[in-house]
Amino acid sequence: MLDDLPFADEESETEQELAPSVDIPDASAASTELQRKFWTLVLVFNAAILSLSIGAMLVGFQGDWDAGGSLLAAGIVLSVYGGFRYRTYTRKD
Repeated sequence: MLDDLPFADEESETEQELAPSVDIPDASAASTELQRKFWTLVLVFNAAILSLSIGAMLVGFQGDWDAGGSLLAAGIVLSVYGGFRYRTYTRKD
């Protein structure tokens, strides 16, 4: 039954003609320092989001202000630190 249907991932000639060509740069095009800065910021903001969300759930659902408040404070500190570092990196470059 499904063998009669054309494959969804195959493009027709018209689609191939209308689709823009996009050149995706290789990851090695960026400097090692820029890659390190990028991944550092990714980890900082991921940790901030994680601690903020878990802290908010602990405070909201269990009323645990000790652990939840500490995680919320850590998330705020990480967010501010990440924002500061991002502005520092973008102003230098």
